[in-house]
Amino acid sequence: METLSLVYFSPTGTTQKIVREIGQEMGLKLISENNITQNQDKFKPEVNGNCLTIIGIPVYGGRLPITVIEALKKIQSNQSPVVIVVVYGNRDYDDALLELKEIAINCGFRIIAGAAFIGEHSFSSNDKPIAENRPDKQDLIKCRDFARMINKKTNDIRDVNTAIELNVTGKYPYKERKQLPVTIHPKTDNDLCNRCGTCVDICPTNAITIKETEITNGELCTWCCACVKNCPNEARIFDNPTINAFKEKLFLNCSIRKEPMYFV
Repeated sequence: METLSLVYFSPTGTTQKIVREIGQEMGLKLISENNITQNQDKFKPEVNGNCLTIIGIPVYGGRLPITVIEALKKIQSNQSPVVIVVVYGNRDYDDALLELKEIAINCGFRIIAGAAFIGEHSFSSNDKPIAENRPDKQDLIKCRDFARMINKKTNDIRDVNTAIELNVTGKYPYKERKQLPVTIHPKTDNDLCNRCGTCVDICPTNAITIKETEITNGELCTWCCACVKNCPNEARIFDNPTINAFKEKLFLNCSIRKEPMYFV
């Protein structure tokens, strides 16, 4: 391997941070960084045989976000090496890593390593923190440890095409994908909103528009909460009985710190 390419989907920046940290420790020349959070239609990946690709995707309900799968399928590789990474909010990543493995194989990659890291949950808040501020310093150290494991493996095997197929956790059939109610999505407190447009720019599915007031298309919203976490005036609020009950359940049952898992 001579060069490095990063591909990630990261509405709140956690997956981006993890993928970049792993990549920096690889010691390879970075030739492309593809943030497919926005402009997925313009995503035109280029992969060559001597390039290592790291793909990082957050976990939504134990699965990959459906909005990113078609973008990933555009990648075409000729058995070039790839590292697959999923990032979850301290509950469980369920079948997401297995799902990403299958997509990568169908794209023509040779998978040499995989990992599941923890990032702050989309529903985390000041009153109900869930994996708050993760990835933290310990996580970033483990990102570097993971990169060194990958380097050692590739140095030992010399030719990635001779590596045994990587086994990761997960099961078939994949966990059923839950349909999100279109009436439930973040709302805007118009007394706090100054129509700055940050929420419009950061939404990965273009679910938000601003005219006289803010409008959210519930059919497009994925509950990633990027708009909530990035609103400079804290005008975006996800306050709903269903969401509050789920947040309470996560807070009570998912507060014990989980650590990254590696598959090398």
